[in-house]
Amino acid sequence: MGFAIYVASRLFMQFLWMLYDDSKRMASRYFISHSNKLEDSNLVLEVVVPKLREKGINIYEQDDLQAGTQVLPAITSLVDKADKTLLFLTENSLGSSWCSFEMLISLEKSQRTNRLAVVLLLHKIEESQLPHLAVLQETRKIYFDEEKEDWVREVAEALRETKTIGDIMPAGNVAHGLVWSHYSGFLQYVLPVLEKTVQESAWYRSLTDEVRNKVSFKLYELVPKTCAVKYNIPNEDKNIKEVQTFKIMAVMRGGNHREISVTMYSITIGQETFYCMCEFPSVIGTMKVMEDNHLARFSHTYPGKVGKDGGFTTAAQFTTDDKKLQLGRFYYTMNSTLNHFEKCFNTARVLLYNDEKKVISEVLMEAVKEDLKDEISPEKKLKEGLFPPKVDKLESVEENVYDYEVFVACTDHPEDEKRANEIISYLTKNGIPDSDILHNEKLLAGTYFADRLVAASKQCRWFIFLLTKHALKDESLNFNVLSALGDSIYNKKVRVIPVVDQCDDLHIPEALRWITYIPFDDQKKKHLKSLYSIVSGRDTPMETQMILPAGDVANGLAWGYVTNYLRKILPDILKEIIPAFERKGTADFKCPHKLYIIIPKSCNAGHVLEDNNGRIVNFTKTAPIYPFGNKRSVISNIYKVSSSSFFRKKELYFVGQYAAPVTCLGEMKEWKIAGVNDDTIGLEAERFYGIVSQLMKNAAPDQAQFCEFIYYDDTTHSLADIMEQEINEQCTD
Repeated sequence: MGFAIYVASRLFMQFLWMLYDDSKRMASRYFISHSNKLEDSNLVLEVVVPKLREKGINIYEQDDLQAGTQVLPAITSLVDKADKTLLFLTENSLGSSWCSFEMLISLEKSQRTNRLAVVLLLHKIEESQLPHLAVLQETRKIYFDEEKEDWVREVAEALRETKTIGDIMPAGNVAHGLVWSHYSGFLQYVLPVLEKTVQESAWYRSLTDEVRNKVSFKLYELVPKTCAVKYNIPNEDKNIKEVQTFKIMAVMRGGNHREISVTMYSITIGQETFYCMCEFPSVIGTMKVMEDNHLARFSHTYPGKVGKDGGFTTAAQFTTDDKKLQLGRFYYTMNSTLNHFEKCFNTARVLLYNDEKKVISEVLMEAVKEDLKDEISPEKKLKEGLFPPKVDKLESVEENVYDYEVFVACTDHPEDEKRANEIISYLTKNGIPDSDILHNEKLLAGTYFADRLVAASKQCRWFIFLLTKHALKDESLNFNVLSALGDSIYNKKVRVIPVVDQCDDLHIPEALRWITYIPFDDQKKKHLKSLYSIVSGRDTPMETQMILPAGDVANGLAWGYVTNYLRKILPDILKEIIPAFERKGTADFKCPHKLYIIIPKSCNAGHVLEDNNGRIVNFTKTAPIYPFGNKRSVISNIYKVSSSSFFRKKELYFVGQYAAPVTCLGEMKEWKIAGVNDDTIGLEAERFYGIVSQLMKNAAPDQAQFCEFIYYDDTTHSLADIMEQEINEQCTD
């Protein structure tokens, strides 16, 4: 009965939504952004508007601007009220700061609502002239031709079409989600107890004092340029030997326990031997899979050929340059995360290196000797100059030649200038030479803020961008400036450090979302230490919380879960289902040959599936498999469902588990990270479900038939009812 009510309620809501959608479509109104040059204005007012009105498209008039109001707020309000903005793009509009401002606030609206709010109508310009902004590059382009009528139909369809940002963007910012997945599922349990575990072991107690002085208690996270994950490190490098494995019993959410293994290795180069624990974070393999398989996003496909078998290809494929960008994001986010939580402070270190030029033992030996030296002599040499930034170490020296190391970009507003001077003063005080800092006086006097950004991006290794409310109001941030700035950022790797105001109404345009944001901390000044940490290239603590939209996290969680877990365990996890029942003496049963991934809306997920009425019980386990090497087994529970019918002949079973990223979202709510809270967690769980279910079908079609995702509201619906219905549909008598 409960499941019938659930289905009926969903159908009724779909019916209401259809009615709402039809009525909304009738009431929809749209804003047209165009240049005020006479040629453009005449075309829009005399051709575009009348033709669209014939198709039932309602257009906001200039008269809709409220009289007596300031122009900028009035336009902002109008764009916000409009369902979408039609950008009539010409040579004139590309150079117009007003059109660019209208484009920016339209993109802001798209980001806030996660619905694409921009349509492009091009007149006498080529697609190559568009700014290199992801959302514009991926949006459908419509060409205006006064002699033909095709554009009218296409524009009307595009304006009425509903697309989310996720539908048209590439894989997006997967790095942040990968970091949180790794921290939530592994690091938070291991790092706080790692040093004590080693010190109390029989192996360590047997060592002489001389050897103990060559043992590092840190966990080294190896992040190679290629993102190739190695599960058997000694097989990759003859200088590395396994000497001891430590077992850590972690207490997970809900009081469940999990045994985690961490290995101590010896590194011997020449006559020197040191000891450390290290691993390749398995999550970074996600980026290699995306690159190797040309994956990106799968909401829209077009006919094409893949290899000799034909098939479908996807637009906006994940490239090698995309991987480098995500690697930089992963490195800085991981460092910041490790040092944000006090219990993990100084317990691990991320080693980003070029595995095409350096072997693992060299990277580890250098890091271990440096760390042990710091432990013996804790006073840091703060004024010994700049270290090469870690991301730049991945590239050849010739590709990265800069006139200056740092530029602090800010508007001319006194408040922004004060903050910029404070940052510059802190950097110089801590050893950054003044000659390495590009000062405003060295740029052209009287130039716009945006022009200074472009000039600095061509001369500096790093530039710190004060993204305040004053910066976002700067009218000179036009199409061409954003495009030029984006090219510089993309071609010279991850070098932008936006520092943002912490306020609820600061909506950063998608065009300006580059890497991890650092929030201003006007009281404790923590942002100064974080900036110095990044610019100097040191692995010093970054005591800050990232300003990060939760939707970006859901994206990375989904990619990591599919490419690094489900693709590896399916269908092998299901091979021993029948023998498991035979061992239990159960013969007459129903159990689909699928793995059910459970995603509760509340994200309350422990190790064992539960149902409020007790109708789901843990029956047995599948046989262990070892897709990640012989030290990490993967199993799944087989559950029994008590039938709601007294006449059921066969007992009902299913293989199932909670989606691990759901646990991560639940913990992020507790940590108050990335905007995940009581009000948003249900939306994020549903967003994760939508991404991961579509991604599985397209990124892993061969394995997709062996799993099913179940998203449900666990406060109002019974998982037992849902699974009973699912089992009966999959297994007929």
